[in-house]
Amino acid sequence: MITDKKHIQQLASLLLQKGITDVVISPGSRNAPLINQFFGLPEFTFLNVVDERSAGYQALGIALAKRKPVVVVCTSGTAAINYGPAIAEAFYQKIPLVVLTADRPRRWVDQADGQTVRQENLFENHTLKSISLAEAERDDDFRHNNLQINETLNLVLSGNPGPVHINIPLGEPLYGFSDEELPIFRNIDFQSGYNQIPESDLKILSEKWNASTRKMMIVGQLSPDEQINSLVQKLAEDQGTIVLAEHLTNLSGQHLVLSTDVAVAAISPEERANFQPEILLTFGQQIVSKRLKLFIRANQPNEHWHISASGEHTDTYNSLSRVISSDAFSFLKVFVPEIRNTGSNYREIWKTTEQTVLQLQEKFLKDSPFCDLTACKTITELIPGHSIVHLGNSSSVRLIQMFEPTVGCEYYGNRGTSGIDGSLSTAVGFGLSSEKINTVILGELSFFYDSNALWNQHFPKNLRIIVLNNGGGNIFRLIGGPRQSPALNEHFVAQHNLKAEGLANAFGINYLKAENREELLKALNTIFAPSFSGPVILEVLTDGEISAEVFQECYQQFKK
Repeated sequence: MITDKKHIQQLASLLLQKGITDVVISPGSRNAPLINQFFGLPEFTFLNVVDERSAGYQALGIALAKRKPVVVVCTSGTAAINYGPAIAEAFYQKIPLVVLTADRPRRWVDQADGQTVRQENLFENHTLKSISLAEAERDDDFRHNNLQINETLNLVLSGNPGPVHINIPLGEPLYGFSDEELPIFRNIDFQSGYNQIPESDLKILSEKWNASTRKMMIVGQLSPDEQINSLVQKLAEDQGTIVLAEHLTNLSGQHLVLSTDVAVAAISPEERANFQPEILLTFGQQIVSKRLKLFIRANQPNEHWHISASGEHTDTYNSLSRVISSDAFSFLKVFVPEIRNTGSNYREIWKTTEQTVLQLQEKFLKDSPFCDLTACKTITELIPGHSIVHLGNSSSVRLIQMFEPTVGCEYYGNRGTSGIDGSLSTAVGFGLSSEKINTVILGELSFFYDSNALWNQHFPKNLRIIVLNNGGGNIFRLIGGPRQSPALNEHFVAQHNLKAEGLANAFGINYLKAENREELLKALNTIFAPSFSGPVILEVLTDGEISAEVFQECYQQFKK
């Protein structure tokens, strides 16, 4: 018999799958589900030590002798604190300990409940990683527990071992049992040191890749890198492989899908199986397209491999199965030469969809009124090639990425946190360090919020600031939730009548405005002319409601 608590079952299952089976237990009541779980599984080997301070050191001795991780388990309160000396010793000797501390539920901490102290991050200064599990009432909690446990246990098994701490809140009843066998939970494989990938591992990965007819690579935000770009283009030559890359990846190539969001929007429910990948390979930082995230989460691959130089277990698509601890270039340079063309039509169906959608979009926008979307289309058509483009968050980055990237341009944006607060300042700093034309495209709320960026005695003369002013935060008119709220205009969109001209005059910066396509064309040709000198603010004035309507109608075209 085992405990009926699912998050404890998951923890025990992953310990077994990763070969961590030595357990030192100290008696207690709050840790009863852990004791019952380990005692009910014959694969675990036990040692019972009443004194937690001594138990920690005895576990350290076992780990030292066997050269493998050892689990220590205690109840809540000062019992956990007594592990401190042994954990510190293990940290400095790099000895792998898995410290499991039972805890009261969070709601009872600091509420005068018995045997309760602040156990979260109790040992963070002397552990490789310290986590606290959720009691897994929701599926999202359970999935997140799985990811955290995998990452923590993989870390203790890595080439740089040491102690890790898993704090486990446990609500009553504590003595529930289940007659079922221990379920098998997702075990995320982890290979470290892939700057020199073992031939055996390379063979396994390449054989799996070559055996599949539907492979997908999703690349997140990257700085320009010609070596990586060349390897990705080579990988994309396989007809069974599709590479999805947004503007902020700074990748290019005829076989890549670069208008990802609009392509995904065109996939009907009946077609999803044709677009679903069997293997997903990812690297880079964040992606913008929520549609793509939701599509992969709903149509999961059989395997998801993530390349991470730091070994981070990034599970954006809820399907992570393997972490490749390497920088992208080091892995791809040995992996790509092993790939052969599988001859399927997987790449073709993605590329055909993208091109069809772009044609529909082009046709629709020809007859659309002047708005944010048509203005962004005009801007992308006139931005100088081989220049620098900075994309503001919220609407700006989404609208610009609906169109194909300008040839040779480098794209940047603060997508690490996706806030509106520093896009202009970042572009100013970049422009001061660059000789190329730098164009920043951002909404007016982001511009006003960060207007102190204009307060600079050495303002870059190569900076072109394009402000999309639709009278508020129009992103909230584009997404479903706020759009239905009676507080939309006042408290989400934050409607206003402010203009950028006053700020331009205050800081001595050239100012132009455009209220229709003809004025926008004239202004863009002016500020991008080779003879133009000095920084400039170009304010594009549009109607927020019209802009939202055109955006929604445009996406409806893709579903026809």
